[in-house]
Amino acid sequence: MEKEPHNRVRNILLGVIGLLLLILGIVIGLIIAGVISDRPLISESNGAETESMAAADSDETKADTDEPAETDTETAGQSSAEAQSSTEAQSSTEAQSDTAAQEDPIRIVLDPGHDDYCSRNHPDLGVNEQDLNLKIALACKAELETYEGVEVFLTREDGSCPDNGQGSDDVTGRTAYAASVDADLFVSLHNNATGLGYPSEANGAEVYITVYSKFTDESRKLGESILSELTSQVDLANRGVLTRVKAEKGYYDDGNVKDWYYLISTCIDQGFPGIIIEHAFMDNPHDNEILKDDSQLEAMGIADATGIARYYGLEKKSAQ
Repeated sequence: MEKEPHNRVRNILLGVIGLLLLILGIVIGLIIAGVISDRPLISESNGAETESMAAADSDETKADTDEPAETDTETAGQSSAEAQSSTEAQSSTEAQSDTAAQEDPIRIVLDPGHDDYCSRNHPDLGVNEQDLNLKIALACKAELETYEGVEVFLTREDGSCPDNGQGSDDVTGRTAYAASVDADLFVSLHNNATGLGYPSEANGAEVYITVYSKFTDESRKLGESILSELTSQVDLANRGVLTRVKAEKGYYDDGNVKDWYYLISTCIDQGFPGIIIEHAFMDNPHDNEILKDDSQLEAMGIADATGIARYYGLEKKSAQ
């Protein structure tokens, strides 16, 4: 009587094993037949076979799912249209930006200091300041005009006095001209001298800016940008960005004493900032030799332009 339960358990186990073997056989048969081979297990080393099988799967999927395939095509079409629309919109925006830059460029007036009427000739030093200033200004203008979004003007292009019909009062004529072209910036280009005779120990470049609070900070940044370029491209000392005031000239509407230089204060009265670049000392032996070299004068003008362009974030024109 005790053996009967054991026989029953054994029979059940044998039945289960038999059933599992039957199922396993069916599964193996289906795999061999390729019926349930959803994605074959291919060795990574067999790349060609993987691509072939993937392509076959892709074809079968497309055949079995016509509607989703059409939806995918439609979605792809929409994506393509959206991409085209986005590209067109971007192109339109860029074109508008370029047009805006052309319509409203930064207007810079370059002022070669002095002239044949208001001469700063120094025969004992072998240089003529008004000529030096003009050569630097012409080089600066040529370089600035290689940038997008800027319009450049000169107060004079030769030795004539830009006095605007006001006789010797050429400062008023220069700044009035800048106002007439709606200038954003007035840059007066000069060279320095101590007035103490040759040789002088003073040397290097400096930039004078206004103390008028509306323009001081930005003018300082501009001056530093110019001096950085000027003293790196030409062998000149950096004397810094400076201000100079004179109480006898009165006060600005912000309460600050007016600038010493009439040219700078007149620019402020006209509503735009003005700076003065003193490139080098004509009565210093080292600087004087530099000023006698036309290639160095051109380098100064290019450096001025590069510093201005960097301050405004201007980009070079594309090659035509």
